[in-house]
Amino acid sequence: MTIEMELAATPSRVPQQGRSRASYDRMIAAAEDLLRERGSDDFTLLEVSKAGKVSIGSIYNRFDSKDDLIRAVQGRVLLAVDKAQREVVDRAESQADDLRTLVPLIIDGIAECLHEHADLMRPMMLRAGSDPIVLAAGKRSYMEVENLVCTALLAHRDEIKRPDPERAVASAYRIAYSAIARALGFGATPGNGVEGEWKVLKEDLGHMASAYLRSAD
Repeated sequence: MTIEMELAATPSRVPQQGRSRASYDRMIAAAEDLLRERGSDDFTLLEVSKAGKVSIGSIYNRFDSKDDLIRAVQGRVLLAVDKAQREVVDRAESQADDLRTLVPLIIDGIAECLHEHADLMRPMMLRAGSDPIVLAAGKRSYMEVENLVCTALLAHRDEIKRPDPERAVASAYRIAYSAIARALGFGATPGNGVEGEWKVLKEDLGHMASAYLRSAD
C-alpha cells in the first residue's frame, strides 16, 4: 500500500472547506514552523496554539494528542517528498539514454529533493527513534522510492556488469542515500549534520554508483 493509499484509507478529522480547514492548516503550519525552528519536536501544543492563532480546544478537536499532530505533519511531508522524488525519476528517465547518464541524474535529483525538505525530515528522523508509527511510515516511504529507482536502473539491465543486477542497484542506491542522509544530518542531533562540499558530494556519488554498476570487477 502506498503512502497516498494508506492516508486515503485512514479515517480523518481533516475538514474539507471553510474556516475549519483554514484553522486546521494553521495548526499544521505552526507545527512545521516549530519543527524547523527547534530542529526537534521539543514544543508544546500550547505553543502550536499561540503560533497558529488557534485555540487548544480546536487542536484537540482535530488531534487526540501532540503525537497525532506530529504524525499528521509527517504524512504531509512524506506526500510532498515522495511526489518530488517520483518526478525526479520520471524526469531522469526522459533525459537519459543510457545508464552512465541516468545514475548521476537520479542521485543528484534525489539529493536535491532531500536537501529541500531536510529541515522537516531531520526532526522526523530523530523522532523515529522513539515513535514506531513515524518509523514505519518513514521506512515505507523510503522503500517505495528505492523500488522506483531500482526499477528505473534495471531497465538498463544490459549495461549492468555486476553478477547480480538486483543486488547491485539496491546497494548502489542505499550507499548513495546513506551518504546524502549523513551529510544532511538525518538521524543526528540538531546541528551535527555536515554538508561539506555539497556539489562535489553529489557528483562523486553519481559517478561512483554509475562506475560500480558498469564494472564487472
